[in-house]
Amino acid sequence: MKKITYFVSLNDRRAAHVTIFPDGSHDGMDYGRKENMNCVVSTIPERCRRCYCCVRECPANAIQIQHGQAVVLPTRCVGCGNCMKVCTQNAKSVQDGASALRTRFERGNGAERVACLAPSFPAAFPDVDPLRIVGALHTLGFTRVVEVAFGADLVSREYRRHVETQNETVITTPCPAIVEYIEKYYPQLIPNLAPVVSPMIAAGKVIREEYGSDSIVAFIGPCIAKKLEVMDDNVAGVIDEALTFDELIELLAEAGIDPAQQEAREFDPPHADLGQIYPVAGGLLKSAGISSDVLDEETIVVEGRQHCLNIISEIAQGNVNSKLIDILFCEGCINGPGMTSCLNHFEKREHIISWVKSRRNILDRREWEKNIARYETLDFTRCYVSHPIEEREPEEAEITGILYRMGKQETAQQINCGACGYETCRALATAVAKGIAEKEMCLQYTIDNLERSHRELADAQAQLIQTEKLASVGQLAAGVAHEINNPLGTIVLYSHLLLKQLQEIDPAREDIAFIISEAERCKTIVGSLLNFARQGKLVVGEIAVPELVEAIIAMVEKREEFHNVRIEKQIDDELPPLHIDADQMKQVLLNLAMNACEAMPDGGVLTVAVTAGSSIREVCFEISDTGIGIPKENMSRLFTPFFTTKQIGKGTGLGLPIAYGIVKLHHGQISVQSDEGQGTRFTITMPVDLRDYPAESQMSPRELAAALSPTSHNLHPSK
Repeated sequence: MKKITYFVSLNDRRAAHVTIFPDGSHDGMDYGRKENMNCVVSTIPERCRRCYCCVRECPANAIQIQHGQAVVLPTRCVGCGNCMKVCTQNAKSVQDGASALRTRFERGNGAERVACLAPSFPAAFPDVDPLRIVGALHTLGFTRVVEVAFGADLVSREYRRHVETQNETVITTPCPAIVEYIEKYYPQLIPNLAPVVSPMIAAGKVIREEYGSDSIVAFIGPCIAKKLEVMDDNVAGVIDEALTFDELIELLAEAGIDPAQQEAREFDPPHADLGQIYPVAGGLLKSAGISSDVLDEETIVVEGRQHCLNIISEIAQGNVNSKLIDILFCEGCINGPGMTSCLNHFEKREHIISWVKSRRNILDRREWEKNIARYETLDFTRCYVSHPIEEREPEEAEITGILYRMGKQETAQQINCGACGYETCRALATAVAKGIAEKEMCLQYTIDNLERSHRELADAQAQLIQTEKLASVGQLAAGVAHEINNPLGTIVLYSHLLLKQLQEIDPAREDIAFIISEAERCKTIVGSLLNFARQGKLVVGEIAVPELVEAIIAMVEKREEFHNVRIEKQIDDELPPLHIDADQMKQVLLNLAMNACEAMPDGGVLTVAVTAGSSIREVCFEISDTGIGIPKENMSRLFTPFFTTKQIGKGTGLGLPIAYGIVKLHHGQISVQSDEGQGTRFTITMPVDLRDYPAESQMSPRELAAALSPTSHNLHPSK
């Protein structure tokens, strides 16, 4: 005995409950919303939740993401309806066939109105007597209701004849989604397609022969791809409209027709035999009478999306030697996207088998054979046309670049989670390069972007607070510093006069000396405020780098408290002279050098290095020490005005903010690296010639504050 292999997935597709309400409305699928008139499936934007399930399930990669929205590409779509099955939000709609049918009825001029009912209908309406569905169609306005299954009886005989004469693998063609898929994506397999029309087309030819060529013929079934088939140039004009069972429910609901309350009516002839079993696995073989006595090779029945893709790929690679491949994109027509039943796969199968058995018991076989003999002379052959999808294959460099921008340049970073709808990160990058996907579909990439945006927002908020603080400081410096300095001078003057009048042993001398000391400290703070307020203006002059460095070192060496600090200088040869505000840059470098020495109370090494920057128009200063370092918690506040870790009276907290502002006004950058217990290094990079930049004018306090804000210029401490 020859082996017949069945591939049937046990995962039943989602089935939808459809309710007809007393007012005639229903909760079925939405129809008539289309991105393109030639596309049978489209997205309803307001319902789409961007889960990318449709991207994942589409066998033809026909879902394009545009600005985060899923759009069905009509040139790629094969009408399989997988996207509709997996969409839990009912965000996919089907091309409206009901409206077109109404229009045809209105213009029918007395022509027969024939409903061509697919053999899966008993499983679509399990709670209704199947013959009452026939009665409901008559009530709806159809004058004839004919079984598509009789067309299946006819094409089954064609398959038997064709297989007997072929040596190559034959792929069955009742499923229009399979035909579309091969024509578009595997055109090299077109010679393997059986040149036989589908049962729907065969039934349509019989109807026009029996009831007139001007008949209005509407197919009603579970298949969305039938809408594409009726428009195929090779069979166009046989079937006028293709409706799904959902659309039938819509028409019944609008007409206020409850199928369960209709009179049971028999199908119009010709009646069907085993063609009624087509919707279940192996139905075609059973109807065709193909057995082990006929075939010399293996017969395979393939159902379900993934199995279909696998077998087609294997056939294309020459890895399949079977004589006949009976293939359906759905897990049998009983699981088509247009089915309205909530039954599982096996319950639907039982309904069909039970219906077929009951119908065969009452079939007039002589009449059936007579009809077969009468209509088998019709032409049930067809041809297929290659419609290959032409798309640009992206270069490897382009794919690599996209992966890099997504933060997935390393293999370990490509986690292949599938959340984007693609099996691998590389597949997503390839789709992005082709223009049918977006980087934002990557969950990890989006999360990283959100985290970065959150940090930037927090930085912006901190910047705003810092700017307001610095603006207040600038206003204070500009407005009240002089007013404070004058009375302080008076206090110091009279304190000195009073001190001279006191005897050496007078206990009040200590108090007066303390007053003078504190007043002098206040004057120092006011002086810093004045310097802070004057930063908006630069006086550019020329100075040689060695001269600038020597001046700083000389001032440090004069300080007795730094006697245990060894100073090293490292200056690149042939550095160009600097055109800068020398006085202000001396203030910056001296401040950093003093801070470095104070961080080495037990001695250490102060290094002043000057090198060429990343370009010939830049110079880089480095002030480093081997001191105690800066605690991590203080790094983010180094350039905040009045922040200091020195003892009271030892520092004002304005040195680094002033240095920061001066560097900024020189179009430079300042950064700091520190290891506690190891030391600290400040790095300043700035242009060698400020004349290359527009002259700076005096800034307002608010402008100065913005210029000084570390978060606004990426001139912040770094660890």
